Amino acid sequence: MKELNAKSLIRLLAEQPEPQRWRDLVVLLDLSDSTSKRGVRQLLKGMVRNGELQQDHRGAYLLPRTRGTRTGFVERSGAGLSFMGVPLERERGMVLRPGDEVRAQIIGETVHVLEVLTRSTVPLVGIVRIRGRRPYVDSLSPDYKGRITLLNPDEADSDGESVAVEVTGEEGRALIGRIVEHLNGSGGVAQAVTTLLASHRVPEEWHPGVAAQLDRLPKKVHAGRHEDRRSLVDLPLVTIDGASARDFDDAVYAEQRRSGWRLIVAIADVANYVKAGSPLDQSASERGNSVYLPDRVIPMLPEVLSNGLCSLNPHVPRLALVCDMRVSATGKVTGFEFYEALIQSWQRLTYERVQEFLDERALDVEAAVSRSLNQLYRVFQALQQARERRGALDFDTHEGRLELENNRVKAIHPVHRLEAHRLIEEAMIAANVCAAEFIEKGRGPSAALYRVHEPPAAEKLEQLRQSLALAGVRIAKGDLTPLVVKAALAQLGEQSNRWLYQQLVLRSLTQAVYTPENKGHFGLALKKYMHFTSPIRRYADLVVHRTIKALLHADDPPYGADELAATGVHISTTERRAESVGWGVDAWLKCEYIAHRVGDEFDGVIMGVTDFGLFVELKGYYVQGLLHVSELGSDYFSFQQPTMSLVGERSGRQFSLGDDLRVVLRDAIPEQGRLELLLEKPERRSDRPKRRRRRR
Repeated sequence: MKELNAKSLIRLLAEQPEPQRWRDLVVLLDLSDSTSKRGVRQLLKGMVRNGELQQDHRGAYLLPRTRGTRTGFVERSGAGLSFMGVPLERERGMVLRPGDEVRAQIIGETVHVLEVLTRSTVPLVGIVRIRGRRPYVDSLSPDYKGRITLLNPDEADSDGESVAVEVTGEEGRALIGRIVEHLNGSGGVAQAVTTLLASHRVPEEWHPGVAAQLDRLPKKVHAGRHEDRRSLVDLPLVTIDGASARDFDDAVYAEQRRSGWRLIVAIADVANYVKAGSPLDQSASERGNSVYLPDRVIPMLPEVLSNGLCSLNPHVPRLALVCDMRVSATGKVTGFEFYEALIQSWQRLTYERVQEFLDERALDVEAAVSRSLNQLYRVFQALQQARERRGALDFDTHEGRLELENNRVKAIHPVHRLEAHRLIEEAMIAANVCAAEFIEKGRGPSAALYRVHEPPAAEKLEQLRQSLALAGVRIAKGDLTPLVVKAALAQLGEQSNRWLYQQLVLRSLTQAVYTPENKGHFGLALKKYMHFTSPIRRYADLVVHRTIKALLHADDPPYGADELAATGVHISTTERRAESVGWGVDAWLKCEYIAHRVGDEFDGVIMGVTDFGLFVELKGYYVQGLLHVSELGSDYFSFQQPTMSLVGERSGRQFSLGDDLRVVLRDAIPEQGRLELLLEKPERRSDRPKRRRRRR
């Protein structure tokens, strides 16, 4: 290496087409020994300190430029960040969050953040850790996963409590801040729910004006005031929901016709009460959807509506938007009609009661309800056969329901998917398809929000092929249609671990979104699909309802193209937010449920294999833990992608997807939904970690 000084280094950097990171400079300057590397490092640090060079958020070195420097805010862009519409590369360097005001240069397609001017005012939510001399907070906010050092150690009341922290700066590539709110430290369901709702910023307050708007709504539906609507009060419509449900937004009825059936799906007419642009509508749009949690629901609409005026409670008149369908003996919808109606549910039924009826053909209900249930089952069978023919995916449930007692999990029960669940699902799918067709015929495509589920990416398909090959299922090269996937899973027969491969298929699928651009629904094998059947809990359905009602009344379209596109992006994001909160609470509580069993043995099954270890699901608990590769023994284990396994170089021992394992719980970090596991070694039982209780 030639003699290097500040001037020669500046000249060298000026000749490069883009800023240089340390590893680039090592190659460029041919730094082969530690002495020369150390000398250049010191030179660079001095030049940055003197202002001769600048470092961006990625650690790259660039020459100071006053021209072309911009000031603006970091924004969320999909799963990443952006500045002025240009994606930000995430590197080890300064910590950036949405809402941070920064000074940056845009060179080509790359943003170089030079300085954070002001930090986002949105607090981070996390768990206090009192460790050593400086307590810190482990952030649980999606914007930042890491530690926040507390400026004032006395702010922390106790280890393990949930707090909100205002970020004030950065220190050694970690954020620093001060506690602005103590949220909850009681543990259990209350702390998990409160913390994750706050960390994901789920709105819990209603917009100003909502209370006054609710006061102006009628207290009940007066049947005589709605003569312009078709009356279906004499039809034995029923609601069928879970035993714990409190809002009922769909009712069903079926009767036999000469060549098939008449199938009615009546949906609560939420749009009659929630007018576009009103305070109620603004709150509903902001929330995007209801959030369902083990101990509560954060509703999209106030309970006065969701559990009252818009809920299809039995024996009271309600306003509904109806999809009245004709279904052939082969399960094809041969015709349909939408209209506004006045209805009255005859019964509030649960899935369990309907399943009893399907099994025994007897239920303590009126004869007309019984006849309708019989026909609903027959039309369901026809719709299900049509579903099989087109190849729609249909998976068994593999999840655990939490039973709560005194703010804690008392037990975890397997969730069973009944035929009664499928009966309602098929009726709702049929109505959703009709909604898409009705709007397309009346307004053309892109007039409302489709529920779009695109085919999996090519690399995901290849991984799925390899995974299924391990189970002896061969899939030919080419497009992987839903029908092909369904046929492949059928080859597994009734294997006990069939559910595992169904989970692998689910992981390979793309995430469904709301968009005015129709791209079909891969999972359901449908060319067009919209959400129409749950306007109490999903804003997308309310958008579809307003569009249908505008068509029925020959009104102008309620939404423009740009508004629809923006709404689709927003409510797709709120849906993911709700899912993240639900999954996070579920994992937190399951980990907390077994945290006192550190040192105990569990039966598990390998659900995932990576180069750094195995993800093992504990049987009966529906939660996964990490068994790190370093815990597999003294052998060196390498990851084999074709067989989805870790293989020992000396011993040849192999750990593969679907293998049963006996593991020991090493540690549990409930707040992060994380379990650390050890491999049970019968020949070295004395090495097991001693059982200990985690401090709550």
